[in-house]
Amino acid sequence: MSFRIILIVLLASCLFGILPGAISTIGVATANGSFWLDHSQVAGNANVFDGSVIETGKAMSDLSLTSGLKIRLGMDSRGQVFRGRLELEQGAGQVSGSKYLVKARGLRVFPVTSSATVRVALGPKSLVEVAAVTGSFRVETAAGIRVANMAPGAALSFTEQAGAAPPTVVCGDAERVDGKLLLTDKTSGVTVELSGAGLTQYIGKSISVTGNRTGNDALQVLSVKRDACGGAGTAAAGVAAAAGAGAGAAGTAAAGVGAGTASAAGAAGAAGGVGLSTAAIAGIAVAGATGLGAGLAATQGVFSSGNASK
Repeated sequence: MSFRIILIVLLASCLFGILPGAISTIGVATANGSFWLDHSQVAGNANVFDGSVIETGKAMSDLSLTSGLKIRLGMDSRGQVFRGRLELEQGAGQVSGSKYLVKARGLRVFPVTSSATVRVALGPKSLVEVAAVTGSFRVETAAGIRVANMAPGAALSFTEQAGAAPPTVVCGDAERVDGKLLLTDKTSGVTVELSGAGLTQYIGKSISVTGNRTGNDALQVLSVKRDACGGAGTAAAGVAAAAGAGAGAAGTAAAGVGAGTASAAGAAGAAGGVGLSTAAIAGIAVAGATGLGAGLAATQGVFSSGNASK
């Protein structure tokens, strides 16, 4: 057998050994209408591969992954789907499961509890809204800096701030824990350790702190303001909007829910930001959500059938 024949046999063996794994499906996408899979129009359903790009038009699309995880893309949305993450590029998406990452405009949304459901919507310019429908989530920058801890029902908006590395601004009640002076921001839920002169006078007080980060969870204080945290609301305000099936006008535009759905949920989502301070962490402004991410139709039960809801 010549060297050329041996080489061909070896290459063929490698090729057939690699291809089955490379082209294996990771799930199935369905819609009550047409959608685009890797830039080809599809009607009804189609297999999804690792790295597939899915784009929706006037119909939402549901994805059932072989891992058991469920993804929904709203109308006029686009995302790239991988085994371990969804990269949302346009519109809104919902993920139900665990250990699955959602990336949106440089932010990374991680579930920290099992069987969690999150909705993420992209608004104008750099706006990203996140609603923790069930379970808890952590939101980080691409550099791994935590910008929010989200409890079940919480809904927050994130906007990239202009300028280079603006100071961090957090607001909450200062407390001493194990010899450290800590403050948990009322809006983002992020806890930072404060350092600086004369801070002990603020223990037990509600303060707004501006400072420079000296670590992921540490802040060198530049200035302090008393009683500057706004109202007594919490980041969990607007729970009904986050979990509800309806949406207001903003939610309808972003996630594609029909115009006939109730507007109350969108209004409730806007109320989530009332009375809350706005945190500024790692160049990201964090505030109460406006209801943009509330527009995807209801969740549990819809996915169990494996079909898109009508």
